[in-house]
Amino acid sequence: MKIIKIASVASTNQYAEKLLNEKAVNSPTCIVTQHQTAGKGQDQNTWESEADKNLTFSIICFPSFLPASQQFELNKAVALAVSDLLKATLPKENIFIKWPNDIYIDDKKTAGILIQTSVQNQSMKWAIIGIGINVNQDVFPEYLPNPSSVIQHKKSETNLDTLLEDFLISFEKRFHQLKMKEVEQIDEDYLKVFYKLNLRSAFVVKGERIFATIRGVNQYGWLQLQDDDGNVVEYDLKQVSFCN
Repeated sequence: MKIIKIASVASTNQYAEKLLNEKAVNSPTCIVTQHQTAGKGQDQNTWESEADKNLTFSIICFPSFLPASQQFELNKAVALAVSDLLKATLPKENIFIKWPNDIYIDDKKTAGILIQTSVQNQSMKWAIIGIGINVNQDVFPEYLPNPSSVIQHKKSETNLDTLLEDFLISFEKRFHQLKMKEVEQIDEDYLKVFYKLNLRSAFVVKGERIFATIRGVNQYGWLQLQDDDGNVVEYDLKQVSFCN
């Protein structure tokens, strides 16, 4: 995979989209920066990252083999690639995928994913996969609720270039699974590390605090929650959130 390194940029996803609009890229490409000044997170959130301390990058890929109706399988594959990387880096730690696009060590957020897609003729035309991983940053702004980083567990710095190379290997393995239509394996692996699966937890639904048990996600990535009466209801990202 081609790697483009930039010292500083507002957003690697925006830069990737610019390359696509200019037809400057037509093969898998990774854009990585030392300092992302206006990184975007899920649902209009920002991604805070100290310069030269973390991995902030975007991957441009072309999953034209994937029907638009199955695009959440790409989310699963990417989340698994990040969790695979962190498991290999921190084998003694508990690594989880928190719905919809965060990676946790225990109960703290260590990585985030933001995916933009384009669909053509009911198939995926391209995808921009933005990823931020907290690596060597040890101190975070107080307003961040539950940040974590690799160095807090490893107790020593990690080479960012090597970690990126390791991630790209993990990503290409999971992307190959997707291409080979090994969806059942991806789904199985995804649920194995799904945060709070089958645990009764607190959520906010339409402004109301409820307790429910996560049973999984549907094919579109909606969260499946079972209430105390045994009823299973599916919610999209705008309808439900975890209670902090």
